[in-house]
Amino acid sequence: MKKSMKVFIAIPARNSEKTLEKVYYDIPIKFRKNVLLSDDGSRDSTIDVAKKLGIKVFKNPRKHGYGSNAKNCFNKALGLGADIVIILHSDYQYDAKKIPDLVKYIENGKADFTIGSRILGDKAEGMSAFRFLGNRLLGFIENLIMRTKVTDLHSGLVAVSSDLLKRIPFNVDSDDFGFHTDMVFQAHYANGKFKEVGIPTRYGDASSSISIYKSIVYGFHTLDTIFKYLMAKSGLMKHPKFRIKKIDRKN
Repeated sequence: MKKSMKVFIAIPARNSEKTLEKVYYDIPIKFRKNVLLSDDGSRDSTIDVAKKLGIKVFKNPRKHGYGSNAKNCFNKALGLGADIVIILHSDYQYDAKKIPDLVKYIENGKADFTIGSRILGDKAEGMSAFRFLGNRLLGFIENLIMRTKVTDLHSGLVAVSSDLLKRIPFNVDSDDFGFHTDMVFQAHYANGKFKEVGIPTRYGDASSSISIYKSIVYGFHTLDTIFKYLMAKSGLMKHPKFRIKKIDRKN
Protein backbone atom coordinates (compact mmCIF):
# COMPACT_ATOMS: atom_id res chain seq x y z
CA MET A 1 0.00 0.00 0.00
CA LYS A 2 1.25 3.45 -0.84
CA LYS A 3 2.02 6.00 1.84
CA SER A 4 -0.58 8.57 2.80
CA MET A 5 -0.95 11.27 0.18
CA LYS A 6 -1.61 15.00 0.50
CA VAL A 7 -5.32 15.37 -0.16
CA PHE A 8 -6.99 18.67 -1.03
CA ILE A 9 -10.74 19.21 -0.90
CA ALA A 10 -11.57 21.79 -3.56
CA ILE A 11 -14.98 23.47 -3.40
CA PRO A 12 -16.29 25.35 -6.46
CA ALA A 13 -18.80 27.79 -5.01
CA ARG A 14 -21.22 30.53 -5.91
CA ASN A 15 -23.78 32.07 -3.55
CA SER A 16 -23.44 29.22 -1.05
CA GLU A 17 -23.69 31.00 2.30
CA LYS A 18 -26.65 28.83 3.41
CA THR A 19 -24.99 25.47 2.83
CA LEU A 20 -21.22 25.94 3.03
CA GLU A 21 -20.94 25.43 6.78
CA LYS A 22 -22.86 22.12 6.59
CA VAL A 23 -20.64 20.99 3.74
CA TYR A 24 -17.49 21.82 5.68
CA TYR A 25 -18.50 20.07 8.89
CA ASP A 26 -19.37 16.91 6.97
CA ILE A 27 -15.74 16.68 5.84
CA PRO A 28 -13.92 14.20 8.12
CA ILE A 29 -11.64 16.09 10.52
CA LYS A 30 -8.41 14.60 9.16
CA PHE A 31 -9.14 16.13 5.74
CA ARG A 32 -10.09 19.64 6.90
CA LYS A 33 -6.54 21.01 6.99
CA ASN A 34 -6.37 21.26 3.19
CA VAL A 35 -9.70 22.71 2.07
CA LEU A 36 -9.88 25.45 -0.53
CA LEU A 37 -12.76 27.29 -2.15
CA SER A 38 -12.90 28.90 -5.55
CA ASP A 39 -15.53 31.62 -5.59
CA ASP A 40 -17.31 32.26 -8.87
CA GLY A 41 -18.56 35.81 -8.28
CA SER A 42 -20.78 35.22 -5.25
CA ARG A 43 -23.06 38.10 -4.31
CA ASP A 44 -23.82 36.83 -0.82
CA SER A 45 -21.58 36.09 2.18
CA THR A 46 -19.99 32.91 0.81
CA ILE A 47 -16.44 34.28 1.08
CA ASP A 48 -16.98 35.55 4.64
CA VAL A 49 -18.38 32.17 5.75
CA ALA A 50 -15.47 30.34 4.13
CA LYS A 51 -12.88 32.54 5.83
CA LYS A 52 -14.52 32.08 9.25
CA LEU A 53 -14.27 28.32 8.75
CA GLY A 54 -10.57 28.60 7.95
CA ILE A 55 -10.98 27.65 4.28
CA LYS A 56 -8.42 29.01 1.80
CA VAL A 57 -10.37 31.27 -0.57
CA PHE A 58 -9.49 32.04 -4.17
CA LYS A 59 -11.52 34.00 -6.71
CA ASN A 60 -12.12 32.49 -10.12
CA PRO A 61 -10.18 34.72 -12.54
CA ARG A 62 -12.01 33.40 -15.60
CA LYS A 63 -15.50 34.09 -16.87
CA HIS A 64 -18.28 32.62 -14.75
CA GLY A 65 -19.22 28.98 -15.21
CA TYR A 66 -19.05 25.69 -13.34
CA GLY A 67 -16.26 24.26 -15.46
CA SER A 68 -14.30 27.48 -15.29
CA ASN A 69 -14.53 27.43 -11.50
CA ALA A 70 -13.58 23.74 -11.29
CA LYS A 71 -10.47 24.46 -13.38
CA ASN A 72 -9.44 27.07 -10.84
CA CYS A 73 -9.96 24.51 -8.08
CA PHE A 74 -7.67 21.98 -9.74
CA ASN A 75 -5.02 24.55 -10.63
CA LYS A 76 -4.87 25.98 -7.12
CA ALA A 77 -4.73 22.54 -5.48
CA LEU A 78 -1.93 21.39 -7.77
CA GLY A 79 -0.07 24.61 -7.09
CA LEU A 80 -0.27 23.87 -3.36
CA GLY A 81 1.26 20.43 -3.80
CA ALA A 82 -1.80 18.16 -3.81
CA ASP A 83 -1.35 14.46 -4.54
CA ILE A 84 -5.12 13.93 -4.74
CA VAL A 85 -7.76 16.57 -5.50
CA ILE A 86 -11.40 16.07 -4.58
CA ILE A 87 -14.11 18.24 -6.07
CA LEU A 88 -16.89 18.79 -3.53
CA HIS A 89 -19.92 20.89 -4.41
CA SER A 90 -20.90 23.72 -2.10
CA ASP A 91 -24.67 23.14 -2.29
CA TYR A 92 -24.70 20.13 0.09
CA GLN A 93 -25.85 17.77 -2.67
CA TYR A 94 -22.91 15.36 -2.25
CA ASP A 95 -21.93 13.60 0.97
CA ALA A 96 -18.48 14.69 2.15
CA LYS A 97 -18.40 11.85 4.67
CA LYS A 98 -17.60 9.55 1.73
CA ILE A 99 -14.27 11.27 1.08
CA PRO A 100 -12.14 8.57 2.80
CA ASP A 101 -13.65 5.94 0.50
CA LEU A 102 -12.81 8.02 -2.57
CA VAL A 103 -9.25 8.57 -1.40
CA LYS A 104 -8.35 5.00 -0.48
CA TYR A 105 -8.62 3.64 -4.02
CA ILE A 106 -6.10 6.21 -5.26
CA GLU A 107 -3.79 5.80 -2.28
CA ASN A 108 -3.58 2.05 -2.74
CA GLY A 109 -2.98 2.34 -6.47
CA LYS A 110 -6.29 0.82 -7.58
CA ALA A 111 -7.56 4.00 -9.24
CA ASP A 112 -6.50 7.34 -10.69
CA PHE A 113 -10.05 8.72 -10.88
CA THR A 114 -12.69 7.87 -8.28
CA ILE A 115 -16.35 8.76 -8.75
CA GLY A 116 -19.09 9.10 -6.15
CA SER A 117 -21.93 7.13 -7.73
CA ARG A 118 -25.49 8.16 -6.96
CA ILE A 119 -26.70 5.04 -8.74
CA LEU A 120 -24.72 2.68 -6.53
CA GLY A 121 -25.70 4.71 -3.48
CA ASP A 122 -29.49 4.78 -3.64
CA LYS A 123 -30.32 4.68 -7.36
CA ALA A 124 -30.36 8.51 -7.46
CA GLU A 125 -33.49 8.72 -5.36
CA GLY A 126 -34.97 12.21 -5.55
CA MET A 127 -33.44 13.08 -8.92
CA SER A 128 -36.03 14.28 -11.43
CA ALA A 129 -37.13 11.74 -14.03
CA PHE A 130 -35.84 13.98 -16.84
CA ARG A 131 -32.36 14.24 -15.33
CA PHE A 132 -32.25 10.56 -14.39
CA LEU A 133 -33.20 9.31 -17.86
CA GLY A 134 -30.85 11.79 -19.53
CA ASN A 135 -27.94 10.75 -17.32
CA ARG A 136 -28.61 7.07 -17.88
CA LEU A 137 -28.92 7.44 -21.66
CA LEU A 138 -25.73 9.48 -21.98
CA GLY A 139 -23.96 7.13 -19.57
CA PHE A 140 -24.98 4.12 -21.67
CA ILE A 141 -23.52 5.71 -24.81
CA GLU A 142 -20.33 6.76 -23.03
CA ASN A 143 -19.77 3.33 -21.50
CA LEU A 144 -20.36 1.73 -24.90
CA ILE A 145 -17.75 3.97 -26.51
CA MET A 146 -15.14 3.59 -23.74
CA ARG A 147 -15.97 -0.08 -23.06
CA THR A 148 -16.43 0.67 -19.38
CA LYS A 149 -19.12 -0.12 -16.82
CA VAL A 150 -19.24 3.09 -14.77
CA THR A 151 -22.70 3.66 -13.29
CA ASP A 152 -22.55 7.44 -12.77
CA LEU A 153 -20.35 9.23 -15.28
CA HIS A 154 -22.01 12.57 -14.54
CA SER A 155 -21.50 12.76 -10.79
CA GLY A 156 -19.99 15.98 -9.47
CA LEU A 157 -18.15 14.27 -6.61
CA VAL A 158 -14.80 13.01 -7.90
CA ALA A 159 -11.27 12.40 -6.66
CA VAL A 160 -8.39 12.62 -9.12
CA SER A 161 -4.70 11.85 -8.67
CA SER A 162 -2.27 14.67 -9.37
CA ASP A 163 -0.35 12.41 -11.76
CA LEU A 164 -3.43 12.06 -13.95
CA LEU A 165 -4.33 15.75 -13.67
CA LYS A 166 -0.87 16.75 -14.85
CA ARG A 167 -1.28 14.55 -17.93
CA ILE A 168 -4.60 15.88 -19.15
CA PRO A 169 -5.10 19.41 -20.57
CA PHE A 170 -8.19 20.15 -18.49
CA ASN A 171 -7.74 23.90 -18.93
CA VAL A 172 -9.03 23.62 -22.52
CA ASP A 173 -12.20 21.82 -21.40
CA SER A 174 -15.70 23.25 -21.18
CA ASP A 175 -16.24 26.24 -18.92
CA ASP A 176 -19.75 24.96 -18.21
CA PHE A 177 -21.24 21.71 -16.89
CA GLY A 178 -19.62 19.66 -19.68
CA PHE A 179 -16.31 19.97 -17.86
CA HIS A 180 -16.56 16.64 -16.01
CA THR A 181 -17.52 14.77 -19.19
CA ASP A 182 -14.44 16.16 -20.90
CA MET A 183 -12.26 15.06 -17.98
CA VAL A 184 -13.72 11.56 -17.90
CA PHE A 185 -12.92 10.98 -21.57
CA GLN A 186 -9.46 12.51 -21.17
CA ALA A 187 -8.79 10.29 -18.16
CA HIS A 188 -9.85 7.20 -20.10
CA TYR A 189 -7.75 8.22 -23.11
CA ALA A 190 -4.77 8.56 -20.74
CA ASN A 191 -5.29 4.95 -19.53
CA GLY A 192 -6.54 6.18 -16.17
CA LYS A 193 -8.15 3.60 -13.90
CA PHE A 194 -11.68 4.28 -12.60
CA LYS A 195 -13.36 3.21 -9.38
CA GLU A 196 -16.75 4.10 -7.94
CA VAL A 197 -18.04 4.60 -4.41
CA GLY A 198 -21.76 4.53 -3.67
CA ILE A 199 -23.04 7.82 -2.26
CA PRO A 200 -26.51 8.91 -1.08
CA THR A 201 -28.32 11.55 -3.09
CA ARG A 202 -29.47 14.79 -1.53
CA TYR A 203 -31.69 17.16 -3.43
CA GLY A 204 -32.74 20.15 -1.37
CA ASP A 205 -33.83 23.69 -2.18
CA ALA A 206 -30.21 24.82 -2.44
CA SER A 207 -29.07 21.97 -4.69
CA SER A 208 -27.84 23.13 -8.08
CA SER A 209 -29.75 21.90 -11.11
CA ILE A 210 -29.31 22.91 -14.73
CA SER A 211 -32.26 23.99 -16.86
CA ILE A 212 -33.80 21.85 -19.58
CA TYR A 213 -32.15 24.07 -22.19
CA LYS A 214 -28.73 23.66 -20.58
CA SER A 215 -29.35 19.92 -20.21
CA ILE A 216 -29.89 19.67 -23.96
CA VAL A 217 -26.74 21.72 -24.62
CA TYR A 218 -24.90 19.43 -22.19
CA GLY A 219 -26.08 16.38 -24.12
CA PHE A 220 -24.83 17.75 -27.43
CA HIS A 221 -21.53 18.73 -25.79
CA THR A 222 -21.12 15.14 -24.58
CA LEU A 223 -21.69 13.83 -28.11
CA ASP A 224 -19.15 16.33 -29.45
CA THR A 225 -16.58 15.16 -26.88
CA ILE A 226 -17.26 11.54 -27.84
CA PHE A 227 -16.61 12.42 -31.50
CA LYS A 228 -13.29 14.12 -30.65
CA TYR A 229 -12.33 11.15 -28.44
CA LEU A 230 -13.03 8.64 -31.24
CA MET A 231 -11.11 10.72 -33.76
CA ALA A 232 -8.11 10.87 -31.42
CA LYS A 233 -8.28 7.12 -30.70
CA SER A 234 -8.39 6.33 -34.41
CA GLY A 235 -5.47 8.67 -35.15
CA LEU A 236 -7.48 10.66 -37.68
CA MET A 237 -7.44 13.94 -35.73
CA LYS A 238 -6.06 14.90 -32.35
CA HIS A 239 -8.01 17.75 -30.81
CA PRO A 240 -6.10 19.77 -28.14
CA LYS A 241 -8.26 18.05 -25.51
CA PHE A 242 -6.62 14.73 -26.36
CA ARG A 243 -2.97 15.72 -26.70
CA ILE A 244 -2.18 13.54 -23.75
CA LYS A 245 0.81 11.53 -22.56
CA LYS A 246 -0.72 8.18 -21.62
CA ILE A 247 0.02 6.24 -18.45
CA ASP A 248 2.19 3.22 -19.21
CA ARG A 249 0.38 0.25 -17.65
CA LYS A 250 3.08 -2.26 -18.64
CA ASN A 251 5.32 -1.27 -15.73
